[in-house]
Amino acid sequence: MILTRTPLRISLGGGGTDLPFYCQKFGASLVYGAINKYMYITVSRRLQKDIKLNYSKTEVVDRVDAIEHPLIKEALKHVGIPNDIEIHSVSDIPSGTGLGSSSAFLVGLLNALYYSRGVKLSSYELAEIASSILMDRLGEPCGKQDQYASSFGNICHLHIDPSGKTTITPVRIMHDVLARLEANLVLFYTGFTRNASEVLLSQKEAAEHSRPDAGEQYACFHEIKRIGEESLKCLESGDLTRFGEYMDEHWQLKKRTTGLMTNDRLDSYYELARSKGALGGKIVGAGGGGFLMLYIEAGHDGLREIMRAKGLIEVPFKFDFEGTRVVYDGNNY
Repeated sequence: MILTRTPLRISLGGGGTDLPFYCQKFGASLVYGAINKYMYITVSRRLQKDIKLNYSKTEVVDRVDAIEHPLIKEALKHVGIPNDIEIHSVSDIPSGTGLGSSSAFLVGLLNALYYSRGVKLSSYELAEIASSILMDRLGEPCGKQDQYASSFGNICHLHIDPSGKTTITPVRIMHDVLARLEANLVLFYTGFTRNASEVLLSQKEAAEHSRPDAGEQYACFHEIKRIGEESLKCLESGDLTRFGEYMDEHWQLKKRTTGLMTNDRLDSYYELARSKGALGGKIVGAGGGGFLMLYIEAGHDGLREIMRAKGLIEVPFKFDFEGTRVVYDGNNY
């Protein structure tokens, strides 16, 4: 049996500029942080000549083309495994909550499948293969951020040029700044999920009706990219107060990119948090539900209790610096 552990992620600046409708015209610049909430995938050999899958449902089929789960189907096709395999998945966090679980699932699965064949791919290869499956084969309206975050881990800056060439650079963050960042960033589960593809498609459709040289949609993403680059400077200089303020500026722009980004309930949570001392925050990922991330400086710890009293669930986390890895291969942990 092969067991892989693959991190989920949060976006720390410039999120969304990797979406193809924008990136293919202007390139992307963004900062992500992988976190210690994980997707676990097990792959094992079956004596039967069939395929058994356990995720949110169970499938037992006799051939790859009969698989319903699109990511598993495409991964098995890509690696060239026809049958005699059993796959299980378990996650620390529910799917559809904005932390990149689909990409973590695919990256972890590819890592396990290749390892079972005696092949150890680089983080770059895993990220690129996962991106190709999601964006090219399945036509998902996503970018590359999540696949790279799951593959590499760490807190990194991604630069993607219009041709798709991707450069990944670890953020130069001091240990004391990292400790403050982990202490001051807070994740609250809002209790409901959403379909990320619907939100991303609505952004794409808005862009298609907007002029690249003067349209409102592209203007928002230009500014989101600029704020992301400024946020990177804040992380490297240790100016976390300004970083928190940039989170609010980012969220105000992000809400203008689609009417599906937020709703009255999410807005009420965010405005309450701001009124009680949060410098900034946003709904993580595509938007529309999932996790509310806030930046809260020392002296406003009572805000956590206020949000919990509203029914939100705080999920403590730290950053992950390993990326996807095989944690058990039948012989060694």
